[in-house]
Amino acid sequence: MKATIVKIINKRAVKMMLQIIFLGTILFVAFSFDTKSNCDPETLLKNCASDLDDFVFIKSFPVETNKTTEKTEYSYVLSRAITYRIVVCTQNEADKKMVVNLYDRNKKLIASNYLKSSKKFFPTINYTCSATGVYYVEAFFDGDKKGCGLNILGFKK
Repeated sequence: MKATIVKIINKRAVKMMLQIIFLGTILFVAFSFDTKSNCDPETLLKNCASDLDDFVFIKSFPVETNKTTEKTEYSYVLSRAITYRIVVCTQNEADKKMVVNLYDRNKKLIASNYLKSSKKFFPTINYTCSATGVYYVEAFFDGDKKGCGLNILGFKK
């Protein structure tokens, strides 16, 4: 009879232990995934807007890549004879450099903040538009890294 009672107690203890382990695993998984992003475009805009200098703010474009092969693309209509500036703003993580490429309506590369020959990154792109039309911007992080940033578009006549 004592052996039967011990077996029942052991079965209950094992069942309870399994339930505790299962619940603990569920809680660990639930709290280990941070659903809130650390990317804050408003803070980036406040920190980098002064890089527009005497250019007039048009619009900002958040760049947040969660996958290593992900790129952010957007388009904007630029007008002939107007000079535009794209400010490249990141969270200042040394190993994460944002590459920003500007393409014309035919998707021909016309400007970039990254010079491949010297592997140098520039904080802005200035472009004097030669023809009114839709232009495309592609932004991603060098080395296929995940990252957070912002592009700020401005103009001056």
